[in-house]
Amino acid sequence: MKTKNLLIFSCLLLFQIGSSQGFVNMDFERARIRDVSYGNISPTNAFPGWAVSASYIVYDDFSLTGGSISIYDSNPPYYVPSIQGTYFALFQSANYSTALYSISLGQTGQIPSWAQSISFWGVIGGLQITFNEQPLSFSATGSTANYSIYSADISAYAGQTGQLLFTMPPSLSYAELDNIQFSTTPVPEPSAFALAALGGLLFGFRRWRKPA
Repeated sequence: MKTKNLLIFSCLLLFQIGSSQGFVNMDFERARIRDVSYGNISPTNAFPGWAVSASYIVYDDFSLTGGSISIYDSNPPYYVPSIQGTYFALFQSANYSTALYSISLGQTGQIPSWAQSISFWGVIGGLQITFNEQPLSFSATGSTANYSIYSADISAYAGQTGQLLFTMPPSLSYAELDNIQFSTTPVPEPSAFALAALGGLLFGFRRWRKPA
């Protein structure tokens, strides 16, 4: 009996060690929204597993002076288009003239040894994306009515452990981020349709941002 319990414990320990090496909450579905209708929320509740650097971390809202990273649900305000699932992240760059700074969302983990590409759904805006401080070059590889699909080659870092970091510099811009995935498929060539859709999304943001 003791041998059996020891075997079960060892298997669970190995599973926990293996799980801890990988990235978590890549689709932001683990957000813990309790007794909050909108406004300020703790980073650990908004983005479990992620390190957040921003002046404001909010739920279903954003800062008029920028510098905010928001967790939005599937029925977001301000005509912001939702993406997939229950939650997604929105970056609003710091744009107040006396407070220009970068905001970021990052996590340290191990890229799967089989990974050829990394992708996410959303609006890239002015996001700068790095792994271990090395820039990743994302391009639009697909689109829908509400968001685009972006992909980058990650094969050079397969099996490596490091920080995946999404940074928004002060640029009068915003970005939406969701459904981050690793894939065995290399990055496809971007289509002209996807690039045209990206231009439309950015134009739509300018119209949405103007009244604020």
